[in-house]
Amino acid sequence: MGALTSRLPEMSGKTKAILAVSGILIVVIGYFILQALVPRSWGRHVASEINESITRGILYGLGYGLLGSAVTLILLYFAYVTIGRYRNILSWSLLVLALASTVPNLMTLGVVIGNGSGAVAGRQALDGHAVGFRGATLVGLIVGIIIGLAVDFYLLGRRRAKAKAEAGS
Repeated sequence: MGALTSRLPEMSGKTKAILAVSGILIVVIGYFILQALVPRSWGRHVASEINESITRGILYGLGYGLLGSAVTLILLYFAYVTIGRYRNILSWSLLVLALASTVPNLMTLGVVIGNGSGAVAGRQALDGHAVGFRGATLVGLIVGIIIGLAVDFYLLGRRRAKAKAEAGS
């Protein structure tokens, strides 16, 4: 790897500063664009899927909340356990999957607590056409956290017991 890096030109401090400022500007502009678009489109998407059905709203909310939190916590546990193995590729992959599995809950949170025009439009769509979704998502999230932590502690206990048994043998 040393040979590869020696062939690359060095960046000056001015170039690094320009790249840093450009990166920050891209992130800030992207944030403001996504702040307006994501909550609105998420609210409309969920509203069109649920289509004014209370049962479907509650089931979708429970599903998104439960899976989004329990799966995230379990994947984070496995990412932690695999640190240092397989050149950390597996750990990073599991971390990316964990972050991806929590995106629906984060988008719902953006609709619920946001105060921009996109969040207001998304909230109106959820209130009108996705009855029960927001409350059920919160309940599913809490239950999912409990289940995810219970599974993580169970797996951690088994791992410690196995290590203790191997050390005792």
